[in-house]
Amino acid sequence: MIPFRSFLTLIIFVFVIILILLSFISSSDQKRKLFFLRIDYAIAPLLGVFLLLLTFTIDLDVISKGILGTDRIKPFSIIILFFSLAYICISLDLTGLFEYMALKVAKGAGNSGKKLFIFFFLFSSVLTTFTSNDIVILTITPIIIYFAKHTKIDPIPYLIAQFFAANIWSLTLYIGNPTNIIVAEAFGLTFLGYSAWMLLPTILGGFTCLVLLLLVFKKRIPKSFESIEIKPISALKDRFGAFFSGISLITCLFMISIAQLVNLSLWLITFFFAMIMACYNLIHDFLLKKRKKLEQFYILGKSVKRIPWKIIPFIIGMFILVEALVSTGWIDLFASILSLISIYLIPSVLIMGFLSSLSCNIMNNQPMTIFFTQILLSDSFSITERIKMGSMFALIMGSNLGANLTLIGALAGIMWHKILSDKDVKISYKELLRFCKPLIAIKSKGLQFSEIFFFSMRLI
Repeated sequence: MIPFRSFLTLIIFVFVIILILLSFISSSDQKRKLFFLRIDYAIAPLLGVFLLLLTFTIDLDVISKGILGTDRIKPFSIIILFFSLAYICISLDLTGLFEYMALKVAKGAGNSGKKLFIFFFLFSSVLTTFTSNDIVILTITPIIIYFAKHTKIDPIPYLIAQFFAANIWSLTLYIGNPTNIIVAEAFGLTFLGYSAWMLLPTILGGFTCLVLLLLVFKKRIPKSFESIEIKPISALKDRFGAFFSGISLITCLFMISIAQLVNLSLWLITFFFAMIMACYNLIHDFLLKKRKKLEQFYILGKSVKRIPWKIIPFIIGMFILVEALVSTGWIDLFASILSLISIYLIPSVLIMGFLSSLSCNIMNNQPMTIFFTQILLSDSFSITERIKMGSMFALIMGSNLGANLTLIGALAGIMWHKILSDKDVKISYKELLRFCKPLIAIKSKGLQFSEIFFFSMRLI
């Protein structure tokens, strides 16, 4: 018989997930707002934590572990790493460098809609590879909307292509997605060791996705569009700042790649470079204010304002709820059940890939990744090391690819939806599913399985 404390924890967890889903469905569907059930997605997890405390189901120790984590899983480090990288890249964006690069890409397309589509997909892919999917969403989405407005083209195909590119090519490097870091740190994967496994499947997935996108949006991509006479160089607002920030980002990425060799934590490295950028921005804005007598600081204030702070209460609350499932025995129970169906390598890898992809769109990919990582680390998950390793890579892939289905699948999707709403570009849950349905159908049945199969072949 399941103890009441455990049963109540699961009930509250499911209740929070329902509230989060209703929040997104309601906010994205203007015709049917569920006011009586709508609680902001950032508040819903905290409400769940409060209910667990109120009923004495959890104590402060669970909250502490949910934030600080254990030796192998440290949620706080993911939060610091995410926001540090976000600040660095937002500061870089404010210098105009990303807009300059995007305009150079657009210029290369001439006035061909198809070339522009391919160029923006490839540009988003490259930028995601060397920054992260969240950064691409923050920086490239406004540029696509801006460009579409001035050339009078439909922005939707280009936005969907960017969305898919960000969530696929984020697989390439350790830092492409915070979920990669969660799993890699838990299992001791190095920066280069991670990429050695993920590079080929990402290339396969990325270019197959591009072909599918071209087929899906064949009728919506214009053959030509009105060219705009904007010199890319005019986008650079601070040339020295762009150079300094670019060098800082490159150095940061290099330090991350050798972090384990010099025994440094990734979050410490990114936090250090974020502080360097903050100091540079402070000096820059002070001098600008002194010379031009501006009323307020420019880059520092604007960078801080653009950071998606709302994500912090959401993700902390979800981390604590997952830890509550650990403390009440649910993780061990799920691990035991999963062990029973994880007898052979290939089926085990496919099952984990499917479950993790689906779960992304129920609880978001970051808490989902911690949830399944806890299952893989559980003593109750009694399988061979070979199958566990295959399941681990399937989890990484599911946490990235699964984010392509709904707006809640990843933090990148949440930010993407917010930017689109701010720019008066409306995409509801239903519309996103309609656009992505052909891609999801093909990808989930064929491409994703073939990518996961690659891991199985290497592990046999």
